[in-house]
Amino acid sequence: MYAILAATFLFLKSGEKFATQEVAGPTVGLLTAYVGDRTGVKLEPRVMNDPVKAAEFCGADKPRVGIVTPGFYLQYATALGMEPVLETRRTGVLEERYVLVARKDASGDLAKWQGKTVATPLAGEQRYVTSVVLQGKLGEEIRLRQIDDVEGAIFDLTEDAGPHRDNVAQGTAKNAADAVLMEAAAWKLFEKDEEFGPKLKVLFTSDELPRDLVVLFGSKSGALDADKLKTVLKGMSRSEDGQKILQSIRVESFVDLDRDKLTRTEKLFYGK
Repeated sequence: MYAILAATFLFLKSGEKFATQEVAGPTVGLLTAYVGDRTGVKLEPRVMNDPVKAAEFCGADKPRVGIVTPGFYLQYATALGMEPVLETRRTGVLEERYVLVARKDASGDLAKWQGKTVATPLAGEQRYVTSVVLQGKLGEEIRLRQIDDVEGAIFDLTEDAGPHRDNVAQGTAKNAADAVLMEAAAWKLFEKDEEFGPKLKVLFTSDELPRDLVVLFGSKSGALDADKLKTVLKGMSRSEDGQKILQSIRVESFVDLDRDKLTRTEKLFYGK
């Protein structure tokens, strides 16, 4: 039974094609119902994949809790009063890393990539991409192109349909980006692909990055008890019902924050 308090639960996965209220809302609703039953708070899920629109939504609708990307947290932590309390461990992903992939014949000199176009699902988190993921190695003038279909971007990158392109890559489709920035886990699949693998190479691999964060919004979260929330979420992986819900959102478990890693990331993001 719920207490009087009702709160919005934001589930943000930047650039994820299927992270919409229409497609993923019912699935995330299983998570919020599970947590709500055990915290006494009626949680209403709101699933989004656009960080800018998510920030606008937070400013207007005032969610109390959510799961957000580290880039979103770093960009809006102060404005939205976010406090991270846990992080997610995704199923089958030991480390969160991104790789920058280009054609096999592309220049491996990153200095030549300044001002080029990089396709990535994280284009909406530009400062995080340039400062944290790429660590400034491609300069601040790198142009990010938003995509929600990594496979399509890879296909365009490898398509033989054009002349030499400024000593960066040959044979890419006319509208293709110069490179694709993707999760390392996704790259492993393309690397093994008989069609794509031989045509591509990795230009850069990021350091290990923070995982998605469970955050509380605002200095006061009403009747939503942070300790109770953490206990419920961390306990999900130890119950049969909880495991089923975690599997549906591709999460293995909720774990304690790696505060050292988050602090290092904050320093990169803010240029300290």
